[in-house]
Amino acid sequence: MKKTLLILSFLISIAISSQEFQFEEVIKVDSIVTKDELFNRARSWFGKTFSNEKFVIATEDKSAGEISGNGSMTYKANRIYFGVAAVEGDIDYKINIFVKDGRYKYSFHSFRHTGSYIGASNPISYGLLTKSDEAPKPSRGGASNKAWNDIKEVADKKIKKTIESLKEGMHKKYEGSQD
Repeated sequence: MKKTLLILSFLISIAISSQEFQFEEVIKVDSIVTKDELFNRARSWFGKTFSNEKFVIATEDKSAGEISGNGSMTYKANRIYFGVAAVEGDIDYKINIFVKDGRYKYSFHSFRHTGSYIGASNPISYGLLTKSDEAPKPSRGGASNKAWNDIKEVADKKIKKTIESLKEGMHKKYEGSQD
């Protein structure tokens, strides 16, 4: 019985510590704002926020009220640590925006870190970002909690700016509206 409880608590702690790094929220707007208007605002925001809209948008379903796509940000280290040049690189992620009359939901998730090639040296990539404080084993070398936490801090800061931009864009009347 003790072994079963110990194994169960261990599995639960692993599941909790490795939860995906994500940002999600439901936002209520003026109740007279239609689903179509919010959809147009979201699509406009995608086009203004990302340089190549066709590359970014993967799903665009106006009747279902969903726009989904892919985003990317550059990771430049805030700290100095061993192997920093090979760790600096890109953080790719997925975006979902769901709209209904008077509200919308956003989800930024599936953040993946990929390091950079430095000369003949292979990149150091940490892969899927999670909420765990302990760094996973990267693509090469030993795990570095300093690098792992810096990657997540930079991603957190940049994505919060992107979320603020989305919120501003979703509150501005769509330029193609008839009013």
